[in-house]
Amino acid sequence: MTSVTNKSEWCSVRRAENVDLSHLCRWLIIRRLNHLRALIRRLIPLAITLQIGFGITALAHPASGIVVDQEGNVYFIYSRTGVIRISSNGKMSYAHKAGDGHWMCIDEVGLFSRSQPKYFERITPEGARPAIIFAGGGSPIAIGKDGNFYYCGGPHGEMNPGALTVVRETPDNEQEILSPSLEDTLQILDDGITGIAAGPNGLIYVAGWNSLLRVSMDGRIETLVHPVVVNECDSDPADHLESNRGKPLLRGLAVDSSGVVYAAATSCHCLLRITPDGRVKTILKSDRPWAPTGVALHGDSIYLLEYTNANGPATEGWKPRVRKIDKDGNISVIADLSSERK
Repeated sequence: MTSVTNKSEWCSVRRAENVDLSHLCRWLIIRRLNHLRALIRRLIPLAITLQIGFGITALAHPASGIVVDQEGNVYFIYSRTGVIRISSNGKMSYAHKAGDGHWMCIDEVGLFSRSQPKYFERITPEGARPAIIFAGGGSPIAIGKDGNFYYCGGPHGEMNPGALTVVRETPDNEQEILSPSLEDTLQILDDGITGIAAGPNGLIYVAGWNSLLRVSMDGRIETLVHPVVVNECDSDPADHLESNRGKPLLRGLAVDSSGVVYAAATSCHCLLRITPDGRVKTILKSDRPWAPTGVALHGDSIYLLEYTNANGPATEGWKPRVRKIDKDGNISVIADLSSERK
């Protein structure tokens, strides 16, 4: 009998020997297809702006990057254009020009002011504080309370940017997986990472299409909310796919000093407030064609990045605006580029 090394070869050889094992071989093929299908579902968030390989970049959704520095200057990503700076007096200017751009984080302490993360770009000058780190693609990013840089890694502990785990990187570019079991947890939840943010007590908050988790510095994982039920959801499935209906798609994420999470539920056109015990409340709804994609906190104020047609392709028109919600609940528009021509 012919020697074989794996089950697929075994099926092929047995066919050649006219042995009818079609049912078993069909089962093996279906099993492999199901495994591939499950992997693709988990990697869908990765296709938001991931360098997939072979020189291919998938840009499926507009930017979610928005940060505010200690002086009250707001920075947000204008997709396929660059980073816009809104000074404390309301004047807008370019802080960085780029043909890509998706996520951004700010390093107020400046440990990365003279360092470049391995897969991402510091867009502020050498030695400048705060340092701003820019993700043209790859994965969501954050600076932890420990001063280290965090981003999302790929399957099976890969350090390359992805959507299945969280990688911690020091200013010396030393990298390690924060929680090796996070990938298995996401597999159980049938989810992938769409946003991350640093919170109090060293926690890293991890958002998905339909879940919110907390990961401690020693790698312990707590599922804060799953599924994420949004009673006021204006359902608008990502990429206009019915298979995405019912998934709020938590993209932008910010956490205050008490552990309250503010999340941009892009596919619900809602800004959510999630308490430390997992209670979900809508605090702002965006009227179509606007949808929230990013959120940042400064003092008692919330800054919301919104895009037109955020759940569709770029051909439908992606234009940003930024709204501010003050401590009294007053809402104001501080930037609106909906009429801007690139």
